[in-house]
Amino acid sequence: MDLFLDTPLSNAVFELLRQLNDEIEGKLAETDQAGLVKVYIFGGCAVHMYTNARGSNDLDIEVEAAEMLDVHSLVVELDTVYFTDPVEGDMHLDLDDTFQIGITPVVFPDYKERAIPLNEGAQKLYIYLVSPLDIAISKLSRCATDDIKDIVEIYRKGRFTLDEFKEAAREALDYTATPGSLQQNIVHVILTLENVQKTPSRDE
Repeated sequence: MDLFLDTPLSNAVFELLRQLNDEIEGKLAETDQAGLVKVYIFGGCAVHMYTNARGSNDLDIEVEAAEMLDVHSLVVELDTVYFTDPVEGDMHLDLDDTFQIGITPVVFPDYKERAIPLNEGAQKLYIYLVSPLDIAISKLSRCATDDIKDIVEIYRKGRFTLDEFKEAAREALDYTATPGSLQQNIVHVILTLENVQKTPSRDE
């Protein structure tokens, strides 16, 4: 699967996570076990890596860490990463330490099985990109204007089919406390996608 991993924003993501890996390495210097911490990229940064669309000032990640390490206490040690986007101009990226999958309204419990590994090796931090369909479904409950745009951009890039989205959206109704409002959002998004032309929104 072709991804946009060498753009200014994607490079900023990897720089921020390199800082996090360095902090983890410092805390766990006495162990040589790799992959003790796993991060799963959600939000606008994930959308960008799939589409090359939309900038973001926050990196949303879900962290799976060894019990001996309090990763969230390390976040405050990370420096803001500054970069220049070819469309948006000067931007910055910080790790959103308030992001929690528990407050993301619709996330399938097996999303990690479909996530795409972005690095491997001896480092303590392993990075995964949440699948495009899981990203789209995670945006259904709030379904604000930016969320709909994100879903449309991912779809336009051919990252999932309309039938795949419909099936996943129906399944998502089992994972929400507000199926009524979610159903309304699903109907709205499906109608939107049915009228979308699959053409790139920015130069690849």
